Amino acid sequence: MFRNLTEEEKENKYNEIINYAQKVKNKSLRKVCLEILTDFKKELFTHAAGHDAIENIKYTKTHQCFDGGWLDHTLNVTRNAYLIGTTYEQEVDMDLILFGAILHDIGKIKIFDPWNEDNDIKSNLNYSYLLVDHVYLGEQLVEIYLNKENISEKLKYQALHIIATHMDTMKKHMAEAYIVSYADSIDATIENIISYPRNQINPLLNSYMYESVNEDK
Repeated sequence: MFRNLTEEEKENKYNEIINYAQKVKNKSLRKVCLEILTDFKKELFTHAAGHDAIENIKYTKTHQCFDGGWLDHTLNVTRNAYLIGTTYEQEVDMDLILFGAILHDIGKIKIFDPWNEDNDIKSNLNYSYLLVDHVYLGEQLVEIYLNKENISEKLKYQALHIIATHMDTMKKHMAEAYIVSYADSIDATIENIISYPRNQINPLLNSYMYESVNEDK
């Protein structure tokens, strides 16, 4: 099951994300990345990547539903996207891949309430989610920062396109958008199976299709 991160683990993951942001060569994109990570550090440390209102419902899925989960998921997605991107480094823009991977889920700080150990539902979806999802909110937040920079409209909307399409809410038109979206899906799926083997129950046999390699025999 999920385990909350310690403050030291949060700091380590945050600093690794910062290191990836510093790899962005475009000055404006790098600045926006670092400013958002700095301005919302408190929120990033206190939000999960998933919510646990559905935790006890069989067959439903969530991922990184723990204190510090946003940091964990974002770092994993950034690592995945970076590794995939370097495979096609001559054909893709690594700046856009890193920018999109780091900020793809920034809107979740707007739709989730902070992690609260005292609540039955520790990572709750707030009212915003009923009206607009994290994709829209994240895109809007990032655009505010990009509008302060002296960058072309083309580059701005390329960067926003990756955030806007990472959940298949819009058709993708860039290889970089596919890379970030797949990197996100890989982590969410694998983390879900690792943490929630009950989601892999075979309904015909009423037994787990998945057994953790770390499970005692």
